[in-house]
Amino acid sequence: MPTLKDIANRVGVSISTVSRAISDDTSRPVSEETKRKIRSVAVELGYKLTDSANSVAESSTRLKQVACIIPQSLMSNHPYFSQVLEGFYWKMNELGQLPVIVRTSEEWKDTQRLAAMLGESGVKGVLAISWYDKELFELLQKEGIVLLGMSFNDDSLSVPVVDCDRVSAARLAMRHLLEQGHTRIGYIGGPAFFGKMENEERFIGYQFSMLQSNLGINPDWVIDTNWNVDESYNRMTQMLMHVPKSDWPTAIFCASDMLAIPAMRAALEKECRIPEDIAFVGMDNIAVAQYTSPPLTSIHVPKLEIGSVAAKSMVDYLDGQYSIPPKILLPCSLIIRESSTYDRTIS
Repeated sequence: MPTLKDIANRVGVSISTVSRAISDDTSRPVSEETKRKIRSVAVELGYKLTDSANSVAESSTRLKQVACIIPQSLMSNHPYFSQVLEGFYWKMNELGQLPVIVRTSEEWKDTQRLAAMLGESGVKGVLAISWYDKELFELLQKEGIVLLGMSFNDDSLSVPVVDCDRVSAARLAMRHLLEQGHTRIGYIGGPAFFGKMENEERFIGYQFSMLQSNLGINPDWVIDTNWNVDESYNRMTQMLMHVPKSDWPTAIFCASDMLAIPAMRAALEKECRIPEDIAFVGMDNIAVAQYTSPPLTSIHVPKLEIGSVAAKSMVDYLDGQYSIPPKILLPCSLIIRESSTYDRTIS
């Protein structure tokens, strides 16, 4: 079945532009020429268009307009979130729902613009991906708009969530390294949405595994990149330059493949052998992970499935099928590749 991503790739525009063109979004209209191209390609690929979506929505209580809000930095061709969005779009289309309106979280800081968009589009549900704003969330809930969170799971929030179990995923990665005899394990990651890495689930899983194994955590081996790939490369380079080789960690768990890849590049440039000197494990199992040198061991996150389950949960929640906010955490799996296949227990 063709997806919005397929159409976007063929036309050469973003997924959000395709979504706005197909949904006739009036708050951020697409030019008629671009809209014509998008609809032409959609028909060619066999994508089901709903030209009468607005009139159908008025006559059917089952059709609900949903908005997807994501930070601008994650909007275009992100190797993780683009697949999550694809799963969300696909499932909403399969369920016969209206095309999803896509916006950036930065746009929602303007309350007047937000009010105008909500009024014009009739949004009933919002999928919030990897961002949190307490006042804005409370305002939306006050207006009766259903919120569903993704990539932020915190017990202090009463927002329904669909995501992967990142704590268990981190422990799975750590178990793999510990079973190979590693005791000097570092961590590369970033903060949770509250701005502190100490609250981030993957870091919590890393800490738990180290403490459970009675291993100390060396602060020199813990790098907070603020989710910046350049910072991962720079900080890894600095660590290898300023820490004697005898004091290097023998393994590093990276909270995402996007952070693992530049860290591996930095290690190779400093004549570090992977995995003999330092083993690397990433998370997300993005497509490029299998093509790094050496290929990157990673925790596979079911990205399409997360998006699909989020869409079904959103529709069910809008239909009143949940009496309390649901929290659905999908399991992950370990994909072992050459970046970590050096068993120190037999060396």
